[in-house]
Amino acid sequence: MAIKLRQRQKMSTVLRYKLIVGGASILGMMAYLTIVMNTASVDESKAARRDLMANDPINNGEIVSGFSWDINPITKADVGPNASIASTNAECVEGGTDSTYGLSAGNNMKDIDMVIKPTEGLNSDGLDISIDFKRMEESGNFYTRGKTFNFGMKDGKLCIKYKLTAPNGKSYDVNEITAYEIPQDNQFRNYRFLYTPSTGKGEVMVDRTTIWTNQGVLQSRLTWKTGEDIIIGQGMNGGGKPVAIFDNLLIRKTGSSNNSPMELLSFTAEMKGTEIMLNWFTAKENGTDYYKIERSSDTKNYTEVGRVKAAGQSVDLKAYALLDTKPSLGVTYYRLGLTNNTAKSVWVPVIAFRVKPEMLNIAAPGTETAPNPGTTQTSSLLLNNQGK
Repeated sequence: MAIKLRQRQKMSTVLRYKLIVGGASILGMMAYLTIVMNTASVDESKAARRDLMANDPINNGEIVSGFSWDINPITKADVGPNASIASTNAECVEGGTDSTYGLSAGNNMKDIDMVIKPTEGLNSDGLDISIDFKRMEESGNFYTRGKTFNFGMKDGKLCIKYKLTAPNGKSYDVNEITAYEIPQDNQFRNYRFLYTPSTGKGEVMVDRTTIWTNQGVLQSRLTWKTGEDIIIGQGMNGGGKPVAIFDNLLIRKTGSSNNSPMELLSFTAEMKGTEIMLNWFTAKENGTDYYKIERSSDTKNYTEVGRVKAAGQSVDLKAYALLDTKPSLGVTYYRLGLTNNTAKSVWVPVIAFRVKPEMLNIAAPGTETAPNPGTTQTSSLLLNNQGK
């Protein structure tokens, strides 16, 4: 498609050339042609990038994040959430793929360290990570997430590390330095990691040619702490040269496994007398150890209310409940967490519950309220919160 686009643009350029008014000087025609050709080149590169982001023959998964690094600041995303922070020396400079701009670490030997906060899409069971890279150093990471995931370069060779959780609840690590040595020839190439949960297959590709594969257990899912940040360019400084080393980062979801730690049907709160009852129902549990409830007044700082032993392995409907015996006036946010043998903590959305003075048999200033221990109120407000 990109080749056809170039042909159309060149044809357009020729037509525009022929329409120049007769009698113009040769110098004027040359200047006009130069401007038109340069404009066509810029349009061509941008159109090619848009085509890459919209239509890829290898995987058509939903794009959850994309950075072309054509315009400063480097934290500005083309698709999905912006990055939260990066090195102050890093910037978009000329010299990217196909004569576009790209990402440079600057000339102060400081790593790029661009941080992307996790979202639901980036916590997908399977991911497709693609980035254009030009080697200027020996080691560094393209895409890192905590201690369990890393895609990058070690001593000049492509390396990959990730953690999988199988349907039986057991987890295992894949950690390998591939045999592929990245050329240090001042050329951009596309480096890609693709993991598909339904097949359990992981692949590393260079310019769409597979150079490494790993066959895992079917329906295994990528595993990490859901609150861990993603870091782009960790340990990458371009050798201290202010040239573009990254371009066109794309992150896609490649589907879900049938192996989530828990399938939650509902999570609610209701007033029971002067206490708050937290209730939740699950349709499936996969290696769950126990559940815990935490509370907060600001959705930032949480304290534990209590814990309930979980079923562990189950495909049947399970009901759970826990009492908050000392509720506070005003709005309190509750979150439900679970721990299992594949992750330290997994958090689900938060619910909010408002406690009024009369619910606790407390008279508001200037009023008198009769006790009403039978009052009940149920919360149904859900907030999108991944937890700590």
